[in-house]
Amino acid sequence: MTNATTGAMNGNAVTITTVEAARAFFDRHQVSTVQFGMTDLDGQLRGKFVPADVFLDSIATRGSSIPNIVFGWDIEDTLMDCFSVSGWHTGFSDVVLMPDLTTLRPVPWEPGHAFVLCDVVHTDGSEVSVVPRTVLARQVARAAALGYRVTAGYELEFYLYRETPETAAAKGYRHLTPAAPGNATFNLNRQSTLEPVIGAIREGMRACDIPILASNTEYGAGQIEINIEHADVLTTADRVAIYKNGVRRIAEQHGYLATFMAKVATDAAGSSGHIHQSMQPLDTPTCNAMWDGDGPSTLMRQAVAGQLATMSDFTALYCPTVNSYKRRVPASWSPVSAVWGNDNRTAALRVIARDEATCRMENRVPGADANPYLALAACVAGVLHGVENRLQPPAPVLGDAYQDDGVPLPRSLAAAVETLAQSTTARTAFGDEFVDHYLASRIWERDRHREQVSDWETGRYFSRV
Repeated sequence: MTNATTGAMNGNAVTITTVEAARAFFDRHQVSTVQFGMTDLDGQLRGKFVPADVFLDSIATRGSSIPNIVFGWDIEDTLMDCFSVSGWHTGFSDVVLMPDLTTLRPVPWEPGHAFVLCDVVHTDGSEVSVVPRTVLARQVARAAALGYRVTAGYELEFYLYRETPETAAAKGYRHLTPAAPGNATFNLNRQSTLEPVIGAIREGMRACDIPILASNTEYGAGQIEINIEHADVLTTADRVAIYKNGVRRIAEQHGYLATFMAKVATDAAGSSGHIHQSMQPLDTPTCNAMWDGDGPSTLMRQAVAGQLATMSDFTALYCPTVNSYKRRVPASWSPVSAVWGNDNRTAALRVIARDEATCRMENRVPGADANPYLALAACVAGVLHGVENRLQPPAPVLGDAYQDDGVPLPRSLAAAVETLAQSTTARTAFGDEFVDHYLASRIWERDRHREQVSDWETGRYFSRV
């Protein structure tokens, strides 16, 4: 059973909401240690490990303090002193991690451990508006106010290497040994070779209440795709956050290193994070609101139009790093313009409308490096923009979308930042405080990249200029 608003399932498919239920869960699963935390802007899980009794006796109901610097570090833990929420001017005072017990689950790859996700509040109990999970929860509430529930499934690609964190760092993350050589897309023999680790990931996730639909080898050497079953968008984001962390850990336990970088090398296929979306009326949750009798509904058309209309503004949420844009080039199955098509994998939005059970749209813009909460928040906000304004989409693209004259999407983080900065739609959807905070973090990322001298530059210019 899932809670449609905030729910994830626990190990016995019963939603946990009380400390007593958590205590019984710990006894059943022999839990001695609890991991709890939240994702930062870059999608990294940050939090703490505590003994199970400490969690039950204190943290489960009172939360746990953590310095607000968790909103002030970049992805390498360098201080970004450019925020109002965090910085020297705040004294790096505390915020509070408040566990959401409905997300409590075992961690099968860490025997004796359980994991729970947290919301983040100020010490007076008010919400911290820049927290990715809070940003998504606000979009869920907006959709509910219109009478709808938005659900999503996630397709994530990643690379596996026969490396350790130490050997990869020693090589400068260059010339790593892939888990398997050469391209072998959807190759069953190749997947059988990797089944000890991929099977462990699939079954570990299933035991962690992250339902897996399928796994397959992808287009790059050592590249894998694993698909996560659809659920309400908050549950899906929770699952993806835990999944990405778990994949890296399970891979290490089997002698591999996993990465969700959008583009690991110039000659390697990019790694995407495609998001499949559908909607249900809250009063009839078994119905697909994107289907109407014998085809896509008016709501579906409005949702497509809204997501297309906001796609450029929200690209910085779908593609958050400098590296994200190395994946998004023509003839790469990664979109470069805001167009849609019927079952068309060259378009930014792929509409699948064969019957009510499977009718949905797939946003193909996000990379595997996207923060799932923010990518899903952008998806929902785009849908709601279309529904609230009763937008209509342009004609679908036929054939090769790379040859279409659709609105071009930002092709760099710098361009995406400029587009987001000018977006009144983003501020309406997410609020000024979050937009300003997120923009400052992406500008910081952009500027750190601009300051770096790359191997490409030295190789091209050192002896020639």
